[in-house]
Amino acid sequence: MKPPESESARIEHVIVLMLENRSFDHMLGYLRHPDPRFDGLLSGPFSNPDGNGGKVEATPTAGVSVQVEPGHTHDGVMAQIGATRVAGQWHTDNQGFVADYENAGRHPHQHFHAGLFGPVFDRFVALRNKVRSLFSGPPGVTGIGPKIMECQPPENVPVLSELALGYAVSTRWFSSVPGETWPCRNYAHAATSDGETECVIRPYYDKTIFELLAENGRDWHIYHDNMPQIWAFPRLYDSPADHARWFDLADFAEHVAADTLPAYSFIEPNHHAERLHVGEVADSRKSNSQHPGNNLPEDQTDGGSDFRRGETLIASIYEVLRTHPDVFEKTLLVVNYDEHGGFYDHVPPPGGIPGPRDPRGWLARLQGALFTRKVTAFDFTLLGPRVPNLFISPYISAGTIDDVVREHAAIPATLRALFAPDADPLTRRDAWATPFHEVLNLDKPRRGADLPDLSAFAGELPRIQEPETAAATTTSPVPAEFEPFYQQSELVARHLRSVGEPEMRTLGRHRDGPRVTHMFQQAAIRHRSN
Repeated sequence: MKPPESESARIEHVIVLMLENRSFDHMLGYLRHPDPRFDGLLSGPFSNPDGNGGKVEATPTAGVSVQVEPGHTHDGVMAQIGATRVAGQWHTDNQGFVADYENAGRHPHQHFHAGLFGPVFDRFVALRNKVRSLFSGPPGVTGIGPKIMECQPPENVPVLSELALGYAVSTRWFSSVPGETWPCRNYAHAATSDGETECVIRPYYDKTIFELLAENGRDWHIYHDNMPQIWAFPRLYDSPADHARWFDLADFAEHVAADTLPAYSFIEPNHHAERLHVGEVADSRKSNSQHPGNNLPEDQTDGGSDFRRGETLIASIYEVLRTHPDVFEKTLLVVNYDEHGGFYDHVPPPGGIPGPRDPRGWLARLQGALFTRKVTAFDFTLLGPRVPNLFISPYISAGTIDDVVREHAAIPATLRALFAPDADPLTRRDAWATPFHEVLNLDKPRRGADLPDLSAFAGELPRIQEPETAAATTTSPVPAEFEPFYQQSELVARHLRSVGEPEMRTLGRHRDGPRVTHMFQQAAIRHRSN
């Protein structure tokens, strides 16, 4: 589908900043938007059952930290949204958030297993917890379920709120899968999760939008700070030419100033919790992804938090563009979140969405049915809960509402429509997705004082530094929510050694994840200089 010439001519650059694990209502539900189509929580009350015959209403009383990270495995999300299937059709009611968070409090990071042997595994976990409680008391905390209904007041998210009012906000952008970070982010890149509903750490070889753009003569960049999830696609860095397209976040500001942005830029935040000083490597950089696992009480060590640093990151990216109007006027910035992170949202996700097809062979499907945690019968025709999504451009009027049903495959669908209109879709999912360039609704760009000024919230974008070796640091196990990034860094180091990158020496997994990041960027710099 070719966009109208006027819209195509306006957009030379698309930038996507994807943050972590927050639902629409949790972040924007109490925003006072002038358009009555804004589907937040002020038209409530909205509630969930408390498990005792009563109900818990949503309130604008959330803090920036959480006592226990909410659950967001596939099984947990299906319970939160009350997903059932009747006569081949999905039905959801979003009435399971309080009950699921209570379970998360009692049994942090507990997974429920699917497949033929799932009940056996579940009984083992229950027995293990019972035995542990005999010696150490009940695990976790109780009475925490109602806390999941607490949502952010606008004053806790001033940057996100100002941009939602100042440009366009989506009220029907859902996560691509009722599940975790890996599958949802993979839809943004490849319009499929390769049949996964959980964070399965392995190389993914699905064709990505980056490769499609390159095949059609369009360039791309990936900007990151520390271990990015998008490392999951090794074809994006197994050649010197592609590896050279990976940059520090600080390079983004330089590229905007020099007007050298590519057609597509993907920005990934820092996922690495401040408290992680694993082994001998002390990583001085701080996370800014807004992942709830980075915002536990023990993370509030410096008067700030990952949550607030995420606001700073959004403002910093925006301000780099706003202060370079010649570049901003030909750019569309998208700010969104990969999945809801277990937080409450009142809009049930829709079903009847085209699945991308499961590419796995019969043996892999059988293995999944017998042994894995995923609900292998899931057909990917049901979306996950709503997440915040903003469209930012001088060609968008303040207070714009986008109420088209979308999910992350709209990103490759839009990039294909704008920059490779004759190319085939990646999967059935991005073939179905409605491109979002239509959100531009002005004939002339807004300028100067007509644009929100967020300079008071902005900061300097970081540059990847070599981690320091601390003489004495406390060795601690990697928390469950960060284990995937460390596992993946080991795969990345192994892959880059296999293609002959001299920076990659033998590295331990847990200790050297940040060091892999530094060596990865050193190799990218070397490739750009050759």
